[in-house]
Amino acid sequence: MRLIKSVVGTVLGGALLVGMVLALTAWQPWLNPFRETTTDRTGASVLQSLTDLSDYHAASAHYETVVDIEKDGGRFVPDFLSGERVLYVGKGDVDAVVDFGELDERRVVVSEDAASVQVTLPQPTVDRPELDLENSYVVLHDEGLVNRFKGSELEREAQLRAVEQMTAAAADEGLLLELARENTTSMLEGLFGALEYESVTVTFEGDTD
Repeated sequence: MRLIKSVVGTVLGGALLVGMVLALTAWQPWLNPFRETTTDRTGASVLQSLTDLSDYHAASAHYETVVDIEKDGGRFVPDFLSGERVLYVGKGDVDAVVDFGELDERRVVVSEDAASVQVTLPQPTVDRPELDLENSYVVLHDEGLVNRFKGSELEREAQLRAVEQMTAAAADEGLLLELARENTTSMLEGLFGALEYESVTVTFEGDTD
């Protein structure tokens, strides 16, 4: 009988102790030695998504240029025998692109509290124009007799010259590149804003305040 009382007392004492521990850890969870802890080391998936974009076409402009190329047959050869002139109207689109392929943790910096992000991008560049061959046209192609028999590459040369002119115009004006910076900034602000970042700062290499 005494042994039974001792066992019962031990069980009741253990149950009371467990109850006290459970009550205490419920009141102060940090005292629970068996509590689970979670460490989140998930990387920002948006960085990979940006890198996958590679070249981001941030702005586009339509250009029209008139190319006038003339080649004579020589000082003492009349134009009707040897000579050539092409007057060509070239139309095409030029894109400004931003390279996202080099983005890494140094260029996309997230604050410790994940409330803000700062993105540093390379300057936008002018892509090679896409000449609209369907709507571009030759206004004049005047050839001497000799040129008509030997064939001509002057029209192709005029097309290449039109592409060069469009590229130079897009780069020199600066309007297309400025629009590309504005559009890229707006796109990234919207993207990171949708991911609930409170502050998004976008800068381009070489810019000064």
